[in-house]
Amino acid sequence: MLKQNPLLRFSQIFSAIDYCLAEQLILPALVLIFTAIDSIAWAASEDDNSGVGNRFQSWVNTWMLQKYPLPCTAIELYAARCGVLHTLTPNADLNKDKNIRRISYAWGTANQKDLEESINRLEFPGLVAVHVNDIYSSLKNGFDDYIESLDKDLPKRERFIQKVSTHFVDIDKSVLTEFLSTSE
Repeated sequence: MLKQNPLLRFSQIFSAIDYCLAEQLILPALVLIFTAIDSIAWAASEDDNSGVGNRFQSWVNTWMLQKYPLPCTAIELYAARCGVLHTLTPNADLNKDKNIRRISYAWGTANQKDLEESINRLEFPGLVAVHVNDIYSSLKNGFDDYIESLDKDLPKRERFIQKVSTHFVDIDKSVLTEFLSTSE
């Protein structure tokens, strides 16, 4: 079996997010941010029967919002995730069905408070202003805290490592060539 650093995929995702933000590729950055939260929440979940929304919101509440708050809630982030990942829009069924606020994103050098003030002046109900960098910062800091917590809980650490070991792995072409030449 191929062994790989269990955190490699997350490191690669974070590098890709950094790249997207630096290049002002905001929608791809959001796709990667929400996908990272999904994957981390899945790997951290102790209940394999827990639904995606429950896992996502639980991890966000515990590891992001508790210590690194945002002006939105976990369910608002989950609705934003659904909109971005399913339709590349800010709209999700939760926004209509449960009257959950939609996230309006500030990015780059834009100021979240200015966006918030504009939303208020224009009287756009049902919107909350959040800076993409703040979501990403909350995610990275929460992830670092979560990983650090695994040092104190070996069963949780083993479960996490077992799950992330199912992430895709890279196999160098030379390894496949050697395998095929020696296994005939």
